[in-house]
Amino acid sequence: MQVNYQGNRDAKVVLLQIIGEHELPLLEEELSHIKAITQSTDFLFITVQVDSWNDDLSPWVAEPIFGNAAFAGNAEKLLTRIKNEVIVPLLSEHKDIKIFAGGYSLAGLFVLWAAYQTNLFEGIAAVSPSVWFPGFVDFVHNNKILTNRVYLSIGDKEAKTRNQILAQVANDIRDVYTSLEDYRLSSILVWNEGNHFKEPALRMAKGFAWLMSYEKIHS
Repeated sequence: MQVNYQGNRDAKVVLLQIIGEHELPLLEEELSHIKAITQSTDFLFITVQVDSWNDDLSPWVAEPIFGNAAFAGNAEKLLTRIKNEVIVPLLSEHKDIKIFAGGYSLAGLFVLWAAYQTNLFEGIAAVSPSVWFPGFVDFVHNNKILTNRVYLSIGDKEAKTRNQILAQVANDIRDVYTSLEDYRLSSILVWNEGNHFKEPALRMAKGFAWLMSYEKIHS
């Protein structure tokens, strides 16, 4: 796990994004989009780069969905490290900060799952999240989310795939979004144009910007 900090260390708004190494080239573009949409630079942007994408971000063990890459189910270990090594030190310095967590694809699934494990996140942005993950929709129906705001988004062509599990992603995210209506929180489901790989930096920026804008309007 590698942690990087950018922006104002004294800001009351913290954007915490879980990333893989493949997303490093997209971060500057994403930050530019966030600043342009929100007209603000008063935030701390923290990235947590995982060591193993499939293993660290999966909430439980699962068989390969494509290729030979299985899932080790190490999300709980990762969340514990993030809390102990990133969040607790932050809160010890600034108790009144609000932390918004975000992630794309399997990292989006991780932050969504994490919101059912801890109340440390004021809101989350789960962007094109891998809610097709085996057993995840059942998990959502059998557990209570602990955050106040949820931004979900997906590409309108993401379900157009021959993989039968991945093809359920649109139905699955609708199911997850509907389940959020049972709780008193602010949530939104946004449909973007294109497949899973179109404009990931902009999609992530829109998610964080929504959380930040909601905070500004209601503070």
